[in-house]
Amino acid sequence: MRLSTPVRAIAAGCLLFWAGIAHAQTFAEAEGGKVAYETCAPEKQESGDKAIVLLHDGILHSAAYDDVWPLLCQRFKVVRYDRRGYGQTPAATTPFASGDDLSAVMKAAGVTHATLVGSSAGGGIAVDFALAHPEAVDGLVLAGPWISGFKPSVGFIARGLKLAVLLKSGNLEAAVKDPYILSPTADAERARVLALLKANPQNLANTSGKVERAGPDAKDRLAQIHAPTLVLVGEVDIGDVFDQARAVAAAVPGAKLETVPATGHFMYLEKPKDFADRVTAFVAG
Repeated sequence: MRLSTPVRAIAAGCLLFWAGIAHAQTFAEAEGGKVAYETCAPEKQESGDKAIVLLHDGILHSAAYDDVWPLLCQRFKVVRYDRRGYGQTPAATTPFASGDDLSAVMKAAGVTHATLVGSSAGGGIAVDFALAHPEAVDGLVLAGPWISGFKPSVGFIARGLKLAVLLKSGNLEAAVKDPYILSPTADAERARVLALLKANPQNLANTSGKVERAGPDAKDRLAQIHAPTLVLVGEVDIGDVFDQARAVAAAVPGAKLETVPATGHFMYLEKPKDFADRVTAFVAG
């Protein structure tokens, strides 16, 4: 797969400092199963005990953060993990709660509190966790958040049904042409999404949702969040996500909303350095 020039430059740069970063991949024991996670940290961490946990969306897995990961690892201890049925984590066959999985991963990684960086549905998990465990959350970065309690528009539902048909028929090439996940010119990044899905068909065949225990909706409780919060939305993302981003930023006390130019839902794939810089500035601040 051919990478764009900025991505190649980032990859080359990462090789120069990766040797100075300690990293490890393993599994955390969780309710009824195990969760694959990875940690990294600079050998000489200058940011004290500040840590970051990355939560992926509902289609890709933690590899979606591949280009952001080494940039954040330069300064912070960072944890990323595959949710149930994604990537290297087996699908759940017995009841579980996503928040409990996050707790298990943090405990296994030796992280007692962190800034949670969540994409799409991963942002929803981050919000739910912040409401249930405020003492463990230093801050929230919500990228194109999808929060429990918000109702999708008719247009969003129609789009979802169309994508579901394409995915079920195995027409991934047509599915990744969705105009909201990436900007129109992001050909290399679109190819990466396609490659990730082809290499990880379990992401799309995931049945974990059938046994996941859902908690109370977060929409009407957002004002209870007092962790510093940054809400990011890609410039070409779908209207429903924009609406949620604005609503979350308005409801969470002191939250800040930023639009990331020339990006879609997977902004961290299109502009990893921009995304990492925004997260770094937020956590460092």
